[in-house]
Amino acid sequence: MTQNLLISRRHFVAGAGAALGMMPFFGSGAFAQERTSITTAFGWVPNVQYAGHWIALENGYFAEEGIDAEHLPGGPNAPQSLVTLATGNAQVAHGQWLPLLDARARGNDFVMIGANFPVNPAGVISLPGRPIRQASDLVGARILAQVESDRQIIETIFALNGLEDDYTFVPSGFSPEPLIAGDGDVYMAFVTNQPITLEQMGMVAGEDFIVTLLADLGYVQPGVIFVTERATLESRRDELVRYLRALLRGWQTNAEDPEYAARLVVEKYGADLGLDLNQQIRQNELQIPYVEAPDGKGMFWLDEAMVTGPMYDVARAQERELPASLEDIYDMSLLAEAQASL
Repeated sequence: MTQNLLISRRHFVAGAGAALGMMPFFGSGAFAQERTSITTAFGWVPNVQYAGHWIALENGYFAEEGIDAEHLPGGPNAPQSLVTLATGNAQVAHGQWLPLLDARARGNDFVMIGANFPVNPAGVISLPGRPIRQASDLVGARILAQVESDRQIIETIFALNGLEDDYTFVPSGFSPEPLIAGDGDVYMAFVTNQPITLEQMGMVAGEDFIVTLLADLGYVQPGVIFVTERATLESRRDELVRYLRALLRGWQTNAEDPEYAARLVVEKYGADLGLDLNQQIRQNELQIPYVEAPDGKGMFWLDEAMVTGPMYDVARAQERELPASLEDIYDMSLLAEAQASL
């Protein structure tokens, strides 16, 4: 699944008072910094998936860091985020692991500086009649998938677990309703999104449907990776640290009140998309735990062992070229500096 899934495969003013009430977090010195622009290339359309970004904009966290934060939405009619990064139209992109390796193979010197979702919310939904709880349960299953690229994930899961490639790939839409209709045995989803549709139908997780993370099936990957060019990292390091610090603050604020960012995107940043407020609030509630790294290192942290372990395993299973050294593609020092200054 690609980063687009975090809302695309689902159902597609607050803040002013809060912003006015905020005191400058870093003191007046923050406003004396030379202002600079950083553009972020998103993987999909504006939605609550980017909650921390909207709050950092609305509450002035980027402004306090001297950052004029711009964003370029993704979507079916937009360039892929890593393409936007490669053309120089963005300084940070929301990317995925295998497309990142593909971009590097084409000569782009891209580096990972964090992960918006260190714990990947990608998963599968199944029904009690044929529950999917481990990879072997997928053998012989009819797998409802939202996009063609999901096939690659399925193949990787089978390969990593040493299973015979025995399944039926069934293209479906962005709703889990075909699963309920019996068109398949399992539906590829995000646990922060499609289960909401089933909840709205009166179904209860664990009783009426089963949600299993892809990580529990052996496919361990971060959800969204923050990617920048090495030249940008080296020439604008301080600006990127300030950018990450503002973003961290945005997500910290989001954890305190999931409704705030949902209202921002429904009423302002994604106002023309017809987003449902209740769905966005619920999605935000569900996604908050996935922003924290599982090893206790805080928001956005992408652990070295995860990269050289399961992420490299996935790359090998898909016959991707790996970097000569981890440092060629990985640098958490900016995030560590941003975290330490909060």
